[in-house]
Amino acid sequence: MTAILLLTASMAKAHDLASPQAEAGQANLDEQDGFLILQTNLHPPYQELQNGILSGYSVSILNCVFDRLDIGYGLAIAPRQRNREMVRTGKADGFFLARISDAMDEYAVASNPLALEKWVWVSPAIKSDDPRVSRRPKPGDFSTVGAILGSNEAEWLLEQGYTDVMRVPSIASLVGQVAAGRVEYALVDKHSFEFARKELQLTADKFRMQFERYVPLVVYFSKRYVAKFPDRLEELNKVLEFCETRPMHLEPWEREAIEQVQLPIIRQFARSPELLVRIQSVLDKAESPSEEKKRLKDVVWAEMARKGKKSKTANKILENELSEYLRMFEATIGEQIAEAFIFDTHGQIIGMSRLTSDFDQSDEAQFQMIDSVNREKALITDIWYDASTRAFLSQITVPIIDPDSGQTLAALTVGLNVSAALRPES
Repeated sequence: MTAILLLTASMAKAHDLASPQAEAGQANLDEQDGFLILQTNLHPPYQELQNGILSGYSVSILNCVFDRLDIGYGLAIAPRQRNREMVRTGKADGFFLARISDAMDEYAVASNPLALEKWVWVSPAIKSDDPRVSRRPKPGDFSTVGAILGSNEAEWLLEQGYTDVMRVPSIASLVGQVAAGRVEYALVDKHSFEFARKELQLTADKFRMQFERYVPLVVYFSKRYVAKFPDRLEELNKVLEFCETRPMHLEPWEREAIEQVQLPIIRQFARSPELLVRIQSVLDKAESPSEEKKRLKDVVWAEMARKGKKSKTANKILENELSEYLRMFEATIGEQIAEAFIFDTHGQIIGMSRLTSDFDQSDEAQFQMIDSVNREKALITDIWYDASTRAFLSQITVPIIDPDSGQTLAALTVGLNVSAALRPES
């Protein structure tokens, strides 16, 4: 069983953990093979104290991961900057949650993401006809910009050239500063902002929000720990996909943006004569599969894909002209698309830009697009992390119709990389 040790001071001073405690604990626990100490900070609702116990979304994921791996680990709470320094100097084995950064990459190795933050600019509410309503702060424009001291957002602002940032100790105090009008713009995670706003009993109409970007958050493991246990990170990443269960719902404006910008491009591609010719060529050569044969292919495919390998069926499909054409389409669109694949009316993959996690799509939600009643529709899923592409995706599926017969030939699924596709500049 996974052993969990919470190294913390009293609840009132949990963010000021005395470093000798953590360092002494680390020295003793190093004797246990594989036991590791992870540093973190309080960041509701991802990491929060409840009755003196550290809990939250990221903690529950790590509990799941290390329980599956049967590895003991301890958690120590300290300010973020102190946490990073302990990882850098080898006094801790890892730190979470952190954005991927060049500075951390110098002395630590990132896991696959545990969460996806949605960063927003929060400012005091103004009237909808105010000319400032769509304005965003820019470096050097004399706006009062705020962020949490030592936070991912504060680091990013500095990298972007925001030199005069007001740094406050907590999300609650930052939200309070915005509500009081002392901070014009605060860059925060939307989920954390909503949590703090409700805790402060402030109504949403006191603020306005403007989306800035999506930011994946990871666990950073020290290079010292990775060198000592070279297979550990790979094992963790494999297990991680089974412990992430909460998708991020698309907001109405995000769904509308996808429908207006990306969906027309995908529909046009699905109707292109060049694509239809290649699909028909594959279908003409295909055999009508038995359910048992399809199941066996799917089992082998999925098992090998989890190991980063390709089955014979997968290799054959990746080498056909349809898959090559999908790769050309993906390259044309650029970083906004992480994958594209086509499955037939039996649910079998017949073309893909890259290896998918499984062969049979008949048990997936997108298979409903094969039904003729959905020929004018599109299925757009919520956001979730896809381990095979290492990106947060919203999958868009449209039917592929034979223009002559009106029959549904197959369906096209495109994995939209939301971090790239839904940036304001996109």
